[in-house]
Amino acid sequence: MKATTALLSLLCLAGCAVMDADDCAQANWRQLGERDALDGHTADRFGKRAKACRKHQIGADQAAYESGHAVGQRAYCSAPRGETDAAAGRSPAALCLAPLQPAYDQGFTRGLQTFCRPRNAYEHARGGGSDPRTCPEISRLGFEAGWRLGREVHELEQRRQRLLNDAAAQRRRAGDDKLKPEERQQASRRASELEAEASRARSRQREAELDALSLPR
Repeated sequence: MKATTALLSLLCLAGCAVMDADDCAQANWRQLGERDALDGHTADRFGKRAKACRKHQIGADQAAYESGHAVGQRAYCSAPRGETDAAAGRSPAALCLAPLQPAYDQGFTRGLQTFCRPRNAYEHARGGGSDPRTCPEISRLGFEAGWRLGREVHELEQRRQRLLNDAAAQRRRAGDDKLKPEERQQASRRASELEAEASRARSRQREAELDALSLPR
């Protein structure tokens, strides 16, 4: 239990800008700066951390934080990371400024060649991903066509699941002996209606999935 608590504390120190008194007292500011940069945060995050620690009358080491952040920034702002970010549908990292920006941007451009394909746009939206508006004009139309289809499939699936959940609740009411017979009958009818709606949503979903098969990869 103690080991688990310690691990969670370390993870929060790295990922949480809001720090409690123990976090502030135990903080290694150089490591925090490096970790924040590796997570894609700019050095402005130090201000949030320092403000949280001031509430506990504990100081923050800005020089150590910035030193660590510079190390993490150099590691993050590489061509491979830029390519990974773009291919995953992320926006360009704000912390990658000159002189580190060219390498990151070069990789980001390569990643867009993968991300902006219509079929990939479909899969991205189908999984609930948003449109980061990063695709260049030359590939924008194809991306939007795939993204719209994927978004339609995603929203239909969400609607279908809601309908099925509501139908299941009505089925439980229909089987509740404590309810009046007419209430149980009404619940049963409503469950059937919801299940029919869910079936129609699935049919529309299949149509969109078939349309997606013609998208260029």
